[in-house]
Amino acid sequence: MSVEGAEIAPSFRSALRVLRPIVGDAAIHAASTAPTLERAQLRSDPPSVSACDAVEPPGARRVAPASTPTVAAFLDGIQRSRVVGHVRGSPLVFGSVAAVIRQREQRRLDTWDAPRVHHALYASRAGLGDDTWAQLEASGLPLRDVAEDTLAEATLTHPMAVRAHALVQIANERDRMERALAADWCRREQRWLWIDGGIAGNAAVDAHATAFGVVKSHRTLYGTPALVRAVLMLREAERSPTFLVVHRGRRAVVSWYLRLRETASGDPLHGLVRVEVAPSNAVRDALHLDDHTRDAIGAQATQLSSWILAERRPLSLPDPRWDTLTYGVYACESYLKALVGS
Repeated sequence: MSVEGAEIAPSFRSALRVLRPIVGDAAIHAASTAPTLERAQLRSDPPSVSACDAVEPPGARRVAPASTPTVAAFLDGIQRSRVVGHVRGSPLVFGSVAAVIRQREQRRLDTWDAPRVHHALYASRAGLGDDTWAQLEASGLPLRDVAEDTLAEATLTHPMAVRAHALVQIANERDRMERALAADWCRREQRWLWIDGGIAGNAAVDAHATAFGVVKSHRTLYGTPALVRAVLMLREAERSPTFLVVHRGRRAVVSWYLRLRETASGDPLHGLVRVEVAPSNAVRDALHLDDHTRDAIGAQATQLSSWILAERRPLSLPDPRWDTLTYGVYACESYLKALVGS
């Protein structure tokens, strides 16, 4: 697939052809059939409950879905990483990262601007040795040394350490790409953008930006134990009170929970999302807010929640995350998988 403005070469398949003389046929066959490292990776961080600063008083708020879709576009990114071989016991990880904004035009989703796509080979230069590193550089593949910033050579003798650090660098590249694309939208557009994931790390998504983030995973739940229990008991089309989340090293965001749909099984996380918006400087720096500011924050949360509820159809089946994966984000993922593979 050729996409104007997107860096799509070398693809995973073309990279395998280039690497065949270096790692051998058996390794290439294994790489072409193995699952991605993202699928194989197990989360090590335990689930947790984190404190936050309440903006509105306790109690669920019923939200009426908007009668017509108002969100103009959706932003999402993906990453795919595979071990394509080993040299001197040190792994070579091929990583692909892509991000796109799909905008609604005449009831269809089209690509806004151009998708961002990046491919590179991640490896330990010390582990491979200078001769192999020079051979890889001569191949023309974009090459990244996983140890160039922090890790000691002794640590990188463990192949799992190389894989883990490669995954961190690939995830960071995806984050940079998504933030840059969101910044471009916020600079050029006044229409509303739905960003898949949080927005705390993107300074361009400020109080004046027409963008919000929707978080689908809940390894961390925010609030006191009593407030978290209230969140888990939200009914369909109800939102929680708003609260302020302070991230270490990042600016604070105003956030709230919203139940998109319920399930007969009673799973408390089914259909539950958390929304993030950028607050004004006054909200970011002060916990003692006047009633007018609290009311304005609550009104915005209700408005955005109504827009989000309007996006519940069509369902994103057969994806198993259909209860929280709205179709606009699903369409972004499907488009990106066509660029970089599943």
